[in-house]
Amino acid sequence: MVGVSAADDPADTEQTTLSRLSKTNRADRRNGAYTPSARRSRKQPLTERDGVTLRSEVRDFAAIDGDRATTWNRAIRQYRAYIEDRDGIDSVFENEDGETARGGDPHRFDPDYSDKQYAKLKDLERGVSETFGKRLHTAMLTFTATSQPDGGPIGAVDHLDGLLESWEAIRRALDRALGDRRYARLAILEPHPGDGANNGYLHIHIAVFVEGKVTQADLAPVIEAHVRNCDLAQPEAHDPTDENTISIRHAGADRADLEDDEQLDELAIYLAEYLGTYGDDDPLDAPEHVQASNTVLWATNRQRWRPCQTAQEFMAYEPPETDGEWSLVAIEKDGEMIPCDETGGGVDTFTTNTDPPPGTAPAD
Repeated sequence: MVGVSAADDPADTEQTTLSRLSKTNRADRRNGAYTPSARRSRKQPLTERDGVTLRSEVRDFAAIDGDRATTWNRAIRQYRAYIEDRDGIDSVFENEDGETARGGDPHRFDPDYSDKQYAKLKDLERGVSETFGKRLHTAMLTFTATSQPDGGPIGAVDHLDGLLESWEAIRRALDRALGDRRYARLAILEPHPGDGANNGYLHIHIAVFVEGKVTQADLAPVIEAHVRNCDLAQPEAHDPTDENTISIRHAGADRADLEDDEQLDELAIYLAEYLGTYGDDDPLDAPEHVQASNTVLWATNRQRWRPCQTAQEFMAYEPPETDGEWSLVAIEKDGEMIPCDETGGGVDTFTTNTDPPPGTAPAD
């Protein structure tokens, strides 16, 4: 539910210390075919259900039957406007001595934020490698949901909510499957690539780091838990013997064919392919299906990844010691200082609902 460079030819791209170049080029920059099915999905409202909380920017102000969500296409335009509006914003901090400092405060789709995520991923990799040592095995589990349960596309938010219906069942099944073995997990939301009806809809990868051997048969009950508890899951798309559903690797330090440094780098590449950020480019230059999926995450205020408690501990960031406490006091944009009261910069939201038809008595 990240971070691959988007070069068409990896051999032509120079890698840096934070390179996220994929060996399999999963997330290349080329847009796939934008099919009629994909175009129909963009004309659907994000959701047609009541009781869904979304950002105010995706409210359909033309709706006369209540507070409704706009179409996916219009939401994408609002997302792009948000990204453009965030360009050139700096945070202004002040310490107790009255000294001020400016620093970037990148939104979560910004390449700088992606680098911060990738750094946390490297911390996770180092943590599991050092803690589980030679017995480290990794597994990648993939969970999908159909976007056309009745032959036509459903709203992207309705699809994501349906996909996540099975989350608690998956988590419990994973605990049972691994028993007493120590493990950490990281769930990642990734967009379907730009071809076919699933263009831009999201699916789930769960990276599992296990101390000890693990097999597809061990983890098959986890896949089955998703199929049982997600109405949109299709059994034929979740074959537990298929490498696309459950992929197992032995990443421990006793790999005879790799040097120690290469082992960690290989694990980094393996996971970074799924992390969900696509290189160092402007998010508005990302492939259409990536911008479409980012719009869904933005509209719902959902994060792209979800680490378990153990993974969070490995990824924890310890800030360097400073000479004093710094507080956010203002936002600066285009030379204008906008005071900040540190209430958190909350997001304005609305909750979808349908007004009763005219002349209908309200329910008791």
